[in-house]
This record gives sequence, C-alpha cells and structure tokens, in this order.
Amino acid sequence: MRNKILTSVIITVIFAISIVACSFMMLINMEQTKITKEELKNINYLIYELNDVTDVSRNDYEDLKNIKDMKINDVEVRITLIDSSGVVLYDNEQKSSENHKDRIEVKEAFEKGEGYSERYSATIKGNLIYYATRLSDNYVIRSSVSINTITLLQKENIKYSLGILMLVLPFSLFLSLRLVKKIIDPVKELESVTLKMTHGDYKIRANIETHDELGILGNSFNNMADQLQIKIREVIDKQNKIESILKSMENGVVAVDNHNRVISINPRAEALLEIRKNIVGEYLLDHINDYDISKFLMKDEESDKEIKLLHPFERDYKIKKSDMFDGVENIGKVIIFQDITDINRVELMRSQFVANVSHELKTPLTSIKGFAETLKFVKDDETREKFLDIIDKEAERLSRLINDILVLSNIESNLVIDMKEFEPSLVIEEVINMMRKTAINKNIKLEFINNNSKHILGDKDKFYQLVLNLIENAIKYSKDGSGCVEVTSYTKDEYYCLRIKDNGIGIPEEDISRIFERFYRVDKSRKKGGTGLGLAIVKHIVKIFNGEINVKSKLSEGTIFEVKIPYM
Repeated sequence: MRNKILTSVIITVIFAISIVACSFMMLINMEQTKITKEELKNINYLIYELNDVTDVSRNDYEDLKNIKDMKINDVEVRITLIDSSGVVLYDNEQKSSENHKDRIEVKEAFEKGEGYSERYSATIKGNLIYYATRLSDNYVIRSSVSINTITLLQKENIKYSLGILMLVLPFSLFLSLRLVKKIIDPVKELESVTLKMTHGDYKIRANIETHDELGILGNSFNNMADQLQIKIREVIDKQNKIESILKSMENGVVAVDNHNRVISINPRAEALLEIRKNIVGEYLLDHINDYDISKFLMKDEESDKEIKLLHPFERDYKIKKSDMFDGVENIGKVIIFQDITDINRVELMRSQFVANVSHELKTPLTSIKGFAETLKFVKDDETREKFLDIIDKEAERLSRLINDILVLSNIESNLVIDMKEFEPSLVIEEVINMMRKTAINKNIKLEFINNNSKHILGDKDKFYQLVLNLIENAIKYSKDGSGCVEVTSYTKDEYYCLRIKDNGIGIPEEDISRIFERFYRVDKSRKKGGTGLGLAIVKHIVKIFNGEINVKSKLSEGTIFEVKIPYM
C-alpha cells in the first residue's frame, strides 16, 4: 500500500508539473506570437515611412533591396510587395510566381488595411507568421518570419522547465513520504492490533493520536473492540454457566444437529454411554453400543421411552428427545437420559411396604380373630385364660406395630422438628435406667462410658427414640446370662459419636446391607419378636440429625453400631 500511495503521489505531481509547464509554455508562445505580430506590424510601418515602395515608374525596388538587418529573434524577416491583382512584385528571399490575391493576410489588408495569418508556405517550405499592411489601394507590403523563432524559444524554456522539475520532484517526494507515513502508520497500527485480536488478545487497543479521519477510525475501532470484548465475555460467561449446569446435572444431556453429529455432551451422558473421548463433531450412533437406544434415536415418531441398561451396571433410564430451534429453524435435537432407577426402587419399596404392612397386620389380626371365635365354644377356664393371654399378646404386638409405623411416618414426613441444644449423655442415662431392668432379667451386663460433655442440636425426643431402639436391640440379641452391652459416648473430629457394642448372635454379612429396610428381619423365624421397623426408624432419625450410622458385625461374635452426628 505504501508503494502504491507513493507511486500515485509521484505520478500526480509529475502530471501536475507537466500540465503547469505546458500551460506556461503555451502562454509564452501566445505572448511571443503576439509580440512577433507587433514587431512585423512595426516593420511594415517603418518600411512604409522610410521607403517609397509604391513608385510604379521604378521597377527595380532599390529601396526595398536596401532594407537589411531586419531580424526577429536572430531570424531574418521576409519582406514581400504585392499589388492589388495578387502579383508578387518583390520578395527579398524567393519570389513566388503564384497569385497571392486569395492569401488571408493579403485579402484582409486590402479590405481592412491590415491582415494577419499563420500558415504553411509552399514557397519557403515552412510555417510562417504573416502580417500585411495596405500601402495604398494598389499595394500591400507583407512581412513574415518563421514560426520556428517561437518554437526555438519553447525549446529553451524546456531546459528551464526540466530544471524546475528536477528541483520540485525531490521536494515532492519528501512531502509524499511524510504524507504516506502519516497515512500508513495508523493503518499499520490498526493492522497489528487486528492481527493480535484474531489470535485472542482482546485487551489490546489501537494507539492513534491524530485527530483526523484516521484518528476517528482508530477511536471507532477501539470502541468496537470494547463492545466485542464485552460481548465475548458475556458469551463465555453464558457458555461456562451452561457447561457448569450440564456437568452438575444428574441427567445425561446430548445435543445433536440434523445429521446426528454431536454438538454437546455432558459427563453424565458420556459415563452412561461408556464414551471415553471427545466425540463433539462425530456421529452419535457410531458410539452407542446399546441396541434399544440406537433404535429409539433412529425413530422420529417416538419422543420418550424407558430402557433398562445392564452395563456398566443395571440401571433404569427414561430417554426423551425434543427438537432444538434457532428462532424458527430446526437445528437439531436434544436427548435427555433420566435415571429413574431410584424412582422405580421407591415405587417398589412403597408397594412392598404396603404388602408388608398388610401382612404384618394380618398376622396378629388373624390370631386375635381366630382365638376370639374359639372362645365362644371353650368352657374350660384354664383354656379360656390361655387363649385370652394369646389374644392380649397379639393385640400388644399389633399396637406396637401400629405405633412404629406412625413413628416412622412421622419421622419421614418431618412433621414436627423440635430443634434444641441438649446433652446427649443425659438422654442415654435415662434410656439405660429404663432398660436396666430388662437387662437384669436376662442377666446381661449393661455399661455406659461417657467421654463427652458437649451439647448437640436437634430433636431430643427423636434422639431418645434412636438410643432406645439401639440399646433394646443390643439387649434383645445378646446371649442370656453371659451377654454384655457397652454404650460409649465421645467426641471425634468435630463429630459427636455414640457406639453401642454387644457380644450377641451377630448379623450375617449378606444381611448387613439390608437391616435398615422396613420389615426386614435377620431372624426369619421371628422368635425374638419385634416389628422389623426399629432400625428403619433409627436410620431416618440419624438423617434428621444430618449424621451417619455404620455397622460392624461378625456372626456369633457380636455387633457394633456407631452413630456420628456433626456439631452445629
């Protein structure tokens, strides 16, 4: 660009100088022609005044012949005498035999007294300037000079013009370079800034200090860069938010275009589909191994479907797909993989709970009803008392079952939460004092070790229920006569800890993961009694306290329950 501007400026300067020089020389030529014309006119007047060239009695024209040294610009003037009929009477250079009556200058001289013309002379073989003056009605004196007297002067002026050109051209070149620098430097600055911005440097700005159009352009560019940086930051922020949302979602999300090429995929979907590389831009169906998913994605008429996946582990998923639009244009689809395993499990647990409740209620009710009907026909008092004891025992069992169901329902729904600070050791001592009689009846040693003096925040009554259920279970499943239940209260790593250890029958390893389920009993024969809801209640109470419960057990050696509750 620099060379183009410089070349254009130099060409313009040369052209302008040439035009000026030519115009100047043309003006000089016109002025010289005018001067030559006046000089020829004066020569004619002098000839007329100093010589008698109209004396017809003489034909030697000695007066005209005596006229010498008539020159203009060192060129001898040609003098011609012409009569009214156009015949050349005298010519000091070469007498022409042609008739000159129709010559422009001669004709005008006879008509107006003076005549002027510039034309080619066939006699002299050159271009001449003619000026004719009427001497009388019968004669015209004409003087002429070659037009080369003017062109010679023009050639001399060319030397001066070339000299001026040689002086003006370097100066013009210097000014052109300065002009080009002022234009090119801001453009180069803009070019450099633009290049850096294309490589990701959006903080750089153009430094243009001029106040002309280029300065305005630089300021406009900087304003545009500011707006661009703001928009890019907004887009990046939105993209980061969307990516963060997608990464944190429990559902798998995949966006594809109209050709099923992946636009976006979140980590959950990658784990679900067992994809271990970046597949953005690739065909989704090339990376899906499950037949049911592939078949569903290929069918446009289906919008949602439940599918069971067996790899990497068995899970239930509900897959939905919907069109994705950019304004009114359909640009692809969004596919959502929703894990409904837990929902199905909850539904199954609910149905099992209803079945278990029905079964647990039906058993004592059946016994009560059966023995009550039998009493109608029993006459023996001893048998009657035995049946009444069984009815009372089953009614107590039914009452206990209903009470546990209500407690569990109350805990799960969190209808009443009494948040107060209390000292857990006092609650534990209260439970131990209540259960000590039961332990003594079974000849079981019940110990309490208190290494905690801090308070915890929560519902005191629910904590009482938690401790009661755990200590009651420990006494129930300990060995009669040689059992030992150890209750320890202590602090560990900003947690309050309660540990209840017994040396009872223990829990089989395969049952440990299920003991907190409703109505689940390790004792299948139900010889130990109980409703099967005690540990389920304990687990929910621990959740209310935002804590955790762990179990360690060995068959025939005993069991340890450890509850950890964070201090608030």
